[in-house]
Amino acid sequence: MKSLKALIRRELQEHKWAFIYLPWIVASFMFLVVVLVFVGLTEVNTENFSFSTEIYTDPDIIKSMQESTLEERKGAIRAGLLVLGSPLVIALGFALLAFSLSTFFDERKDKSIIFWRSLPVSDTYTVFSKLIVATIVAPLLIIPALVFLHLVSVTAGSTFFAISDIVPFTWAWNAYPWFDWIRIIFSLWLQTLWTLPILTWIMLAGAYSRKPVVAAILPPVVFVLVERVAFASTLFFDALIERLQPWSRASSFPKEYENLAVSEISDIPLLFGTLEFWMGILISGIFIYLTIYFRSKSDYASVE
Repeated sequence: MKSLKALIRRELQEHKWAFIYLPWIVASFMFLVVVLVFVGLTEVNTENFSFSTEIYTDPDIIKSMQESTLEERKGAIRAGLLVLGSPLVIALGFALLAFSLSTFFDERKDKSIIFWRSLPVSDTYTVFSKLIVATIVAPLLIIPALVFLHLVSVTAGSTFFAISDIVPFTWAWNAYPWFDWIRIIFSLWLQTLWTLPILTWIMLAGAYSRKPVVAAILPPVVFVLVERVAFASTLFFDALIERLQPWSRASSFPKEYENLAVSEISDIPLLFGTLEFWMGILISGIFIYLTIYFRSKSDYASVE
């Protein structure tokens, strides 16, 4: 256990910008946007989303807020949590992709693998420590920044509502879904397992290739093109895209959400009951085995 903790601390130290600093940078930027919107200095308008204080000049909007039920307020807060948290989750996704690509390649490039393999820790143990970082530790590391962002944003919004005499300061806090953080943690963990075939494929590329970016991208692209030309099919491409999307939105998932939302805890058995999930775990296991094999066979000079 001490060895595992040491290996995890090593990964976090080497990738602290991606896993520790980046979530707080994104959260701080998002909070700044929220504050600027509520003080009336800017607004956010996209094709599917609008965030502006102008809507609170509409008497119908104000009346609907004042007459809203506890469940309606909770739903509005959950929607806000999803919107505010999306940039952090996206940043986590890019951080995991970068980590997966570089973690085995860098140790070959700078020859630090010589030192790490001199320690009484097996290649299998080292590889699994990196998988634990990617699937369990990294998702947890964005939670503090996400909690900070959401709580200070709700505070900013509540202050604006109270000063503008729209609803009382406690309007949002009385309906705040505190236990949703448990759902978010489990949802993020499952998301890393859902995308594990992609993460482990990229790790494998970094473990054996001198050009891991090419090794990670070229084979899937060739496979997609061959499948399209030879069989007029897009099954592989569709499956690849699904692995990059939320697991609850997969076509194989038996429950359908009308809108993008954080999945319920009760959805976890539904995911475990799908063949596609376990196929992904099996494929990931093959990639993990190959990664361990290539790392154990490294000649320490395979990267110029």
